Amino acid sequence: MKTRNSILFLFILLSILPTAMAAANSSATVHGATYEWNTFEPLENTIIAVNSTPSQSVVAKYGTYSFDLNPGIYTITAEYYQNETLIYFAEEDIVITDAGNYVIDLLLYPAYSEGLITEEDLAEIAPIEENPKSTEANSQSAVGTFSIIFIVLALAVIGTYSFVHKKKRTDQVTYKTEVVFKPEEENEEFPSDLQEVLDIIIANGGRITQKDLRSKIRYSEGKVSLMLSELEAKGYVEKFRKGRGNVIILKDRK
Repeated sequence: MKTRNSILFLFILLSILPTAMAAANSSATVHGATYEWNTFEPLENTIIAVNSTPSQSVVAKYGTYSFDLNPGIYTITAEYYQNETLIYFAEEDIVITDAGNYVIDLLLYPAYSEGLITEEDLAEIAPIEENPKSTEANSQSAVGTFSIIFIVLALAVIGTYSFVHKKKRTDQVTYKTEVVFKPEEENEEFPSDLQEVLDIIIANGGRITQKDLRSKIRYSEGKVSLMLSELEAKGYVEKFRKGRGNVIILKDRK
């Protein structure tokens, strides 16, 4: 009876051994490096985490990281801190189908672009006026001065126009970023939908992911992709592949 149980145990062990070995060999290695979004320089001491079971995290001391993961769908996050303040952030989704090496480089963007801006940051961007009445009086005085200057300049322009009998027309769009875009032909009308896309990119500092752009506009994903292709063909933007999406960069057309 004892020998019979031993044989049965050995048979079960031999049956599950191939499955266990296959599971052990099916894990994949996910590794890569972390970079700062603007300079593309490696970011050291970045905290990298993945939502595996159990979860894993590592400090990329030299700007590189590595995880061993079984097949599945995961999200890898990267956070870079200075003086206990989150400065840069990145997030990438990855699907592991089988064993092998997966290289996922992480491009970290400023934390405020992910909705992490603080009240202190807002105060620095738009400080509160301490004396609203004084500011209002100064504004009214400035408006009066500029009105007089405007009238004088307008009279000078009208006189010059009447004397030379010549009119020049220059169609251009000037943005606060001091980037000037001109249609390729003088009589070309720049489409309003393309203008809307350019405005969003400029408001985002001249750089935005296609996913974020899609969330800020009313058009479908296919329409946004076509508009970006048209803007890229006209030389207004350029896009490059990043992970599973695209990063759109405004080109300088001065």
